Amino acid sequence: MQLCYGPLFGQGSNETKFPNNVTFRKENWVPLEESKTVTEMFDVIMCLSVTKWVHLNWGDDGIKNLFKKMYQSIRPGGKLILECQHWKSYARRKKLTSAIYKNYAEIQIMPHEFPQYLMTIGFVDWQTLGTPYHSQKGFRRPIWIFSKPQTTSANPILSPENSAQSSQQSSRVAPLSQAVKSVYLTANSGHMMALL
Repeated sequence: MQLCYGPLFGQGSNETKFPNNVTFRKENWVPLEESKTVTEMFDVIMCLSVTKWVHLNWGDDGIKNLFKKMYQSIRPGGKLILECQHWKSYARRKKLTSAIYKNYAEIQIMPHEFPQYLMTIGFVDWQTLGTPYHSQKGFRRPIWIFSKPQTTSANPILSPENSAQSSQQSSRVAPLSQAVKSVYLTANSGHMMALL
């Protein structure tokens, strides 16, 4: 694979242009107690192949807290790019620990219901960007993009009418190449976080 941009510099870099403004951090982003204040804001958050592990380790409360923290951490007008594992894949990992087995048995929010839940916490639109091809069928998962409104109201919970309207809008499908372009442009001008 050809290296297009050279190495990414570490935290100490004063570079402000992409890709040198990208940093990597390791931290637990799923505390069970809800975060009261968010100290960093991002234009884009990417969450790829993570939700199953959050769901199995922390249950419905953990996945809800993750989604709420993502929403709070995205600037108005920002985007969440999300790839979720299919429910069938959860069963293959449910016996890793007794805690995971217990969480698996108690899960109420299914992965295909994540878009509806995300709309209830304040996102106003979502689209399927595409489903990348992979030689293993289990890794062929849709990539969704969710939009945070340009301005946020005091109460981000959507009414059922707004949620239904946004769900109808979400049937649009954008080519995956548009998603990559939009992430690249956003990364050029702002801050992006990836949860991989």
